[in-house]
Amino acid sequence: MRTPLPARSLTLAIALALAACSSADDRGAPVSGAAALGPDVIVLRVPATGGPARAYRYPALDTLIWSTRAALPAQIEALGFSIDGGTWALRDSAGIAWRLTLGSGLLERAFQRPLGSAVSVDGSTIYGTSENAVLRLTTTERAPWTTRTAGQQSQLQPLRDGGVLLIGQRTPETVLTRFRPPATTAVDSAVLPGASRLISAAGGDRYYLSDGPRGLVSVRARDLETLGRIALGDSLIATTSSPSGDRVYVLGRDGDVARVQVINKYANEIVAKIVVPADASALRMDPLGRYLLVRHGGDADSVVVIGIATDAVLGRIVSPWRADLPLVFPDGRLATLRGDDVVILSADTFQAAVIVTGGAGDIWTVVQWNGFRRRSGDSPLRATATRVDTMPQRAVDTTARSAPPATPPLDSSLTPPPVDTVRSRMARLDSARRSGARVDSIRRSPLRADSARRAPLRPDTQFRPRPAPAPAAPSAPPATSALGERGSFVVQFAAMKAEQPARRLASSIKANGEKARVVVTSSNGIALYRVMLGPFRSRADAEAAGRAAGRDYWVFEGGTN
Repeated sequence: MRTPLPARSLTLAIALALAACSSADDRGAPVSGAAALGPDVIVLRVPATGGPARAYRYPALDTLIWSTRAALPAQIEALGFSIDGGTWALRDSAGIAWRLTLGSGLLERAFQRPLGSAVSVDGSTIYGTSENAVLRLTTTERAPWTTRTAGQQSQLQPLRDGGVLLIGQRTPETVLTRFRPPATTAVDSAVLPGASRLISAAGGDRYYLSDGPRGLVSVRARDLETLGRIALGDSLIATTSSPSGDRVYVLGRDGDVARVQVINKYANEIVAKIVVPADASALRMDPLGRYLLVRHGGDADSVVVIGIATDAVLGRIVSPWRADLPLVFPDGRLATLRGDDVVILSADTFQAAVIVTGGAGDIWTVVQWNGFRRRSGDSPLRATATRVDTMPQRAVDTTARSAPPATPPLDSSLTPPPVDTVRSRMARLDSARRSGARVDSIRRSPLRADSARRAPLRPDTQFRPRPAPAPAAPSAPPATSALGERGSFVVQFAAMKAEQPARRLASSIKANGEKARVVVTSSNGIALYRVMLGPFRSRADAEAAGRAAGRDYWVFEGGTN
């Protein structure tokens, strides 16, 4: 009789078997032994002309940690990502929806027929329209759920409870219909006069729809009852909302004046108006709710950056506008386009920090996932080598320059100075990671004294925001914590989808006498429980809190909106 293998030996045997039949290209590279509890920030890049998907663990944009063997189609559109299963939902230019499983590299066609429109909030469930029918397919269903409705379907809005809201046009009315699969009969319906379109599903409990060319109507989600109307006074151009859904941002124009109007969902009224260039045409929200990006300039794309915490213009950057870029990373840095390259700007001054050579040829997506980490017993599955991408990033040093101008916006029309690549640092970085040290993977290379005249970006002189009024002197000293005065910087240790694990983690984290707390936010309609410390007056105080906690952490600016 054969003696059964111990559990540890059995795990090792299975791991070795998998290693023998898998390609290193489809496995994650090893990471630090002191792994973070929260998900890693993963940058996914796919050639716009089609090709293998490549993954980078941010901020090490020069080090390829994973790639697929299969080539993805050209001109993909990211629909959603499942943090639980590591599933990335996509649609190609022909309307075909796909799912890519990170780690295994499995690329599957989700629907056999093209979709007129497709949406997904979690990367697992995909809704789409085809031949006047609405379809839904999950990772566990063999055949799609299908329903047909009267009128022409113009929009789909997936809901937190697994249902879907359909917005259809039936001249001269707009019909709202809510379904909860697998039932094919409507749960609720409502009719609005005129042609309306969904503007925002604010927080999941209220919908905003256009009410003519210059107004909005708010609808309660649970029963589709109309709550009120808001007169904008401007012709509506574009809209977006904060991640939590408590603010809705509406870009409109009245004659030669364009502005962004801010709607407080709870008060159902306009609470701020921000003047932007008259040719503003699109909005994009920072996934963590710190910045609002406003496109303007037509073919000569420029971007106005608005601070969400202050409802004030912070400055202007010059970058073409695509479906994927510019984007804001979790640490507040901005990825912008300049020619064939992607330029990463710092979060505080918007100065160029890193240049990813040739990065503009890829479609960029940022997800948060820890599936590329090596866990206990996974050593045989490590990649044979940490490969360096053939499109290196270049670091730009700003320390030798003169003090930045009062207005931080930048232009990107000049040629950058030559700088060294960071490939030579990989061995030192890997050694530091194995020792558990936190390493900044972006090295700042020294520039010559005349580099200020050849800087890749220059201060903008065409559009300057109004100077913010000086704050009034407080009547009493502000309250301070053991780690610094209260301000806008927060430390995050994890973002979880379950409340109790988040609260258990928070109860175990202390920094100089302060306990972490749990803040509930929403991302793509999914509730997230963020374990945090702060806020702190400065980034240095927040960094000190993170180090004192003895865990991996991220520092964010702008609160938790």
